[in-house]
Amino acid sequence: MSEENRFQEINTIKEIVENNNIVAQYQPIVSLSKQKVVGFEGLSRGLNKLNSKMISPIKMFEYACNNGLAVNFDRGCRDKCLEGFKCYHCTNKDLRLFVNIEASIIEEVHGSNYFLQQVLKYGFSPENIVIEINESNVKHIDHLVAFVKQYRGYGFLIALDDVGTGFSNFERISLLKPDIIKLDRSLIKDIEDSYHKQEILRSLVNLANKIGAVVIVEGVETEVELDYALEYGAHLIQGYYFSKPLFLNNELMNTLDDKIKNTAVEYKDYIHLKMKKEQIYRNKIDRHLKELISDLEYKKSDEFDRVLQEFVYEHTDLNIECSYILDLDGIQISNTIFARGFSNKRDQSLMFYPAEKGSDNSLKKYYYELVSSRLNKYITDPYISHATGNVCRTISIIFNNALNTDTEYILCVDFTLKQNS
Repeated sequence: MSEENRFQEINTIKEIVENNNIVAQYQPIVSLSKQKVVGFEGLSRGLNKLNSKMISPIKMFEYACNNGLAVNFDRGCRDKCLEGFKCYHCTNKDLRLFVNIEASIIEEVHGSNYFLQQVLKYGFSPENIVIEINESNVKHIDHLVAFVKQYRGYGFLIALDDVGTGFSNFERISLLKPDIIKLDRSLIKDIEDSYHKQEILRSLVNLANKIGAVVIVEGVETEVELDYALEYGAHLIQGYYFSKPLFLNNELMNTLDDKIKNTAVEYKDYIHLKMKKEQIYRNKIDRHLKELISDLEYKKSDEFDRVLQEFVYEHTDLNIECSYILDLDGIQISNTIFARGFSNKRDQSLMFYPAEKGSDNSLKKYYYELVSSRLNKYITDPYISHATGNVCRTISIIFNNALNTDTEYILCVDFTLKQNS
């Protein structure tokens, strides 16, 4: 950008901020399970009167903060959002409006109740308003905690915004106890190529479920991102996939209704096909493990290594990492037999190395959960393999040895989880 253009932009931003030349647009927040819009986030935009182009709110807030105008500008933005939503709310009482509050000004205005008065002035009930807080600029967390406690007491819902970015942390979640957790777009972008993002998303949703918070995934733009967000348990969706921020009108709602209905049908088809494929895979594993056990039942223990090796070498399509056999006390009576062409994800070290014959596995979950449950089969959750450092699941199965009817063994098979999909 040239110096002249930069100067013009600064003057435009100055004029917008000082004269409150802003407009409000609204982005829908969708529940696909209910197949409807449950709310809108109000977003302020600067309006350049010369060319009618929108100005980034980030630049406007930066100017306002640098020039001592942050409080008035923040209040002006909220006023526009409430004003623009008022008429629409009259005929859509069940919709909630998400309103951002610049957390850095809370210390300056705490106790004024200005926002409460704004909400009541436009005829809203506090229960219809969600206060979105991005706590990245808060210096004294106790002021923020007091603000949240006060406004929650009035009936407002509290959303913690941009969770998953550099500033957010778990201490803020425990202190603010948000009703809603909004996950930043950075967690959903390219999630199909990142096992770590998938597990972080799953873990955050699991955390939210346990503390009674609703999860909104922000920035959902593609069908793939939507599928992952829903599959990993997100309660609500926000992003360009359904709509960019727009002015409210009946045409927008009709368009959204059609989009949501079509998406619900498409997601139902997607999840049905995925579950069918997974069931086929599980059935295939069960069938081959039954065949393996039938073979092991008529072999002496000194033949187990050979049988396991033949099995893991033959069934390369099952993502088997390794296989081994324990006695009922958890002592390993076979070697750890790896699949053909296996390579460790991590270098072998004091942390990751395969167990040898004679090793005690009685403290491993796939052993004690199987034995204590009195079932013949147990499947672990994903975990880090002590043998390799890879993420895997273990299936453990008790079987009898036909050559010695008093002897039972435990077959263990580790399956590697693909970490790129």
